[in-house]
Amino acid sequence: MAGIYGRSSHKLINLILFNGSAPNPGGVSIVFLIALRMSLVCFAGAIVLLRWFLLDSNFGYRVNYPSPSTYLARVATRFVDRAATNEVRHLAADRIVSVRVRNDIATQRVTNSIASLKSGGDLSFAPPRLEEIVRAMSDDVRVRVITTTVEIAEKNYDKSITRSEQAAVIWDNLRYAQMPQSEKNVVFQLLDSLLSPTVVDNSEMADRLRENVAEYIPSITRDIRIGDVIIQEGQVVSPETAELLRGNGYLDASIPWRHLSFVIIITFVWSLWMTWLGMRQETPPAYREWIYVVLLLVIDWITQNLPARWGYDSMALLALAGWMFLTLPAAFAFHLVLGGGLIGYILAYPGMTSVLAVGCILCGVAAANFIFMKEASSRIMIWRNVFVLGLILTFASSFVRWGLGLSISWEIVGLNLLLSAFWSSIVVAVIPLWEYIFDIISPLRLLEMSHPSQPLLKRLQLEAPGTYHHTVTVGTLAEAVSDRLGMNGLLVKTGAYYHDIGKLKRPHYFVENQSFGDNIHDRLAPEDSARMILSHVTDGLKLAGDYKLPRRINKFIAEHHGTTCLEYFYHKAVAADREKGGDGSSVCRADYCYPGPAPQSPETAILMLADSVDAALKSLKDPLAGRVELKKLVEDVINSKIMSGQFVDVDFTMKDINSIKTAMIDALMSMYHSREIKPIAKPDVEKTSANKDGGAEIPVSSPSWPAADGS
Repeated sequence: MAGIYGRSSHKLINLILFNGSAPNPGGVSIVFLIALRMSLVCFAGAIVLLRWFLLDSNFGYRVNYPSPSTYLARVATRFVDRAATNEVRHLAADRIVSVRVRNDIATQRVTNSIASLKSGGDLSFAPPRLEEIVRAMSDDVRVRVITTTVEIAEKNYDKSITRSEQAAVIWDNLRYAQMPQSEKNVVFQLLDSLLSPTVVDNSEMADRLRENVAEYIPSITRDIRIGDVIIQEGQVVSPETAELLRGNGYLDASIPWRHLSFVIIITFVWSLWMTWLGMRQETPPAYREWIYVVLLLVIDWITQNLPARWGYDSMALLALAGWMFLTLPAAFAFHLVLGGGLIGYILAYPGMTSVLAVGCILCGVAAANFIFMKEASSRIMIWRNVFVLGLILTFASSFVRWGLGLSISWEIVGLNLLLSAFWSSIVVAVIPLWEYIFDIISPLRLLEMSHPSQPLLKRLQLEAPGTYHHTVTVGTLAEAVSDRLGMNGLLVKTGAYYHDIGKLKRPHYFVENQSFGDNIHDRLAPEDSARMILSHVTDGLKLAGDYKLPRRINKFIAEHHGTTCLEYFYHKAVAADREKGGDGSSVCRADYCYPGPAPQSPETAILMLADSVDAALKSLKDPLAGRVELKKLVEDVINSKIMSGQFVDVDFTMKDINSIKTAMIDALMSMYHSREIKPIAKPDVEKTSANKDGGAEIPVSSPSWPAADGS
């Protein structure tokens, strides 16, 4: 019972160990999956190298060489102009010639001499001959000379570092002194003896001051708008300019080893996640579907790269999202669009961090908007849904650019809108080609296949009308249950329409196609009857191959009976053996069971239940009285399938089982409800029995042999 409500143990082991040597659950070999990953890596690396070989190696720039062309900015950029900043800082530092510091010992000696001269007229610092001349002066002259000497000394004792500078300073001060020249000469000689250089140059402090001044000057920033010239043709490409060019997505002429390595690593890691996730689907992709996925990714990557050289976004992500969500399971498509789209942006815009930021958000928006792909009942609706997604991506791109401070132009917005209309048309136009080549299913294909004018359905209507009406009833019931569970109801309904096409080979062997009272099985041995009934599965698969039905539809044919057995004919064979004197052990039960497999997906399991419930209803001799009896019949059918192990490979929870019961009962009550009509001429005509709870009626037939599925 645990396998009913959770993934079976053998399926879990396959999922965990699918990288081993055994084939995986989807029938795809491990060698193929490895080749698939390597092909993605090779494609991504080839795009990088091809772009370098065709464009960058011939037209790319080289550092310290003349620019081969004029490069324009693709993104708005604010950058530090290091050359201009260094030039301004160098000029500021050059203004500092030297740093002078005071010699404390010499300064102390000079200040002491000045103080002694001022207070007591001490002339001991002067040469003896000069001292005699000063003392020989009259008192007034001597006082004037000493006073002038002290005043000049106090002002200039620490302003020179050489004798020549000192002499110049003294004469500058004496120029304005009010005294004869002879006295000025004496004052000069006294000062020349009294003063000595007290200031020295300090080269270490000068260098430190230059550094501080340079650091104090802020960096010079410049803004480049989209379309501005980064470098003119012929100008030498400096390392700073090369960095700016790389930030705008221009690659130099050298082989981009770092970018190539990064792309290879990230593509390989993501491919591991992609294949693992794909094999976890209820219906893992087959060979052609995996090739289809790789082809779409490569188309997106190449298309993203084509206009990227001119700084434009091709909006190829829109086509990738449209095709993926219309043809693959939503959960799987979500990761393909998110991861594959992001790798496309990395390939197209190397080094353009701002554009990559926009691309990351756009991939997330595109992957999260799978809801727009759910309603696809016509080509115009698909076109509209994809175009609406394009409008959302355009708005998101503009909003993110505004938020990041990037430039937004009406030219870019208008181009994105045109590309949205273009890709919407391409998505609708190319889907039939993908369906034909890769055997995938889109809503359009399901709508076409479920139309009564399809060849196989027309044959059912003409050759097996009872079977056709049975499939329509089962399809309606299965679709209602699928919609209630949030599954693909259109897929289930289409599968129901084709699940019994094998009955076309021998339609008269099935009760719904037999005339009243003429049952061919009354004249056949039970083993022959069982063989004819069981063969309608293999016959259906052969017809599906002849008419090239999709693989997903074939699974409904193969799994709608699972591994159930024809109990009626088995017990009839046992009884016949006992009548001949045997004990029934010679009858092999396996000969009366369908080959299977049991349902591998919720969709085929829903069809099995709908088919069995419809057969059970039509096998009743008396009509059901109301909802309570109908509920019991549905529960009995579901429990019988659970007990026979038909749901071990399906992830049905208890909640799912209860939802299936409720949805099936509601749908049956709605399908078979009718008003009670009183007969006009024959009042004793047998009436159908009414639901004692509310009046719903369930018309049934009373065949003389087992249900339509033989159970």
